[in-house]
Amino acid sequence: MIKVVAYDSLPEVDEASVNAMRQVSDRLHVVAPSVDDLAGELADAEIFYGHHHPDVFRNASKLRWIQSSAAGVDILIDKGLAAGGITITNASGVHAPQVAETAWALTLATTRNLSTYFVQQQQRHWELREHIDLDGATVGIIGFGGIGRRYAQAATAFGLRILAVDNQQVGKPDFVDELWGIDRLEDLLGESDIVVLACPYTDATHHLLNADRFSQMKPTGVLINIARGSIVDETALMAALKNGQIAAAGIDVCETEPLPSSSPLWDTPNLIITPHTAGLSPGRIKRLTDFFCANLRRYLNEEPLLNVVDPKLGYPPPQA
Repeated sequence: MIKVVAYDSLPEVDEASVNAMRQVSDRLHVVAPSVDDLAGELADAEIFYGHHHPDVFRNASKLRWIQSSAAGVDILIDKGLAAGGITITNASGVHAPQVAETAWALTLATTRNLSTYFVQQQQRHWELREHIDLDGATVGIIGFGGIGRRYAQAATAFGLRILAVDNQQVGKPDFVDELWGIDRLEDLLGESDIVVLACPYTDATHHLLNADRFSQMKPTGVLINIARGSIVDETALMAALKNGQIAAAGIDVCETEPLPSSSPLWDTPNLIITPHTAGLSPGRIKRLTDFFCANLRRYLNEEPLLNVVDPKLGYPPPQA
């Protein structure tokens, strides 16, 4: 029997998911322990599905494969699990439609001043504010994986010119005007009215947007971050918003989560914050379970797994 341990906290692994995993094969022994029993159950497990701090795998000597329920697996790589011979697969693309929807919600909220109007509504105050036009504007997408592509598809309906940068320029769609290497990042920042962060967090992308990069953006520019908080230097972001280097920002992610009530981000002008909710949806558990079950079948049939993370890149290599 192949032991599979399933544990996640957001959302929790439910009974329907466990039953679906068990139905993949009678060769599987699937358990869904409490957090207190997790480390003990992992001691003789071959497969782990879900998400937890990597310290829990310290004594999991038989573990061969981790299927993360998240797209970002930087902490697993930092702890050396992949280097130790464990295959890591992530959930890249599974939540792309929902994350792209949040990116668009933030885009429209910032460009149409919805947060200001919401406050005015509470105050029963009527005052018009300037908006930022999308039609004919340029959007620059940093990271052109599943989320970036999904965002770009919607951008065509708004009449936007679409630029994108990625480490590997694989399969530029016809509706994208330019797909450049990351070496053209400064060009993208200088030409874009809206900058969308949709890249993985790695050592190379830590504080990718810093004070120097904000100075390269248009003063009317808008930043949208639905990737990871540490890709942005938050001190530099606050300064850029306060000093008028950029016009507005919408972020679903922060360097410290949950964001402390004492954080100056809360009081930063022209900044909309949502609490890392982009991937949440009523269908999240089923989508994750379906993806994992498909990968389980591949594992049992000794076929290549989907979304295998390259430890050097920190994410799965893009497919042509």
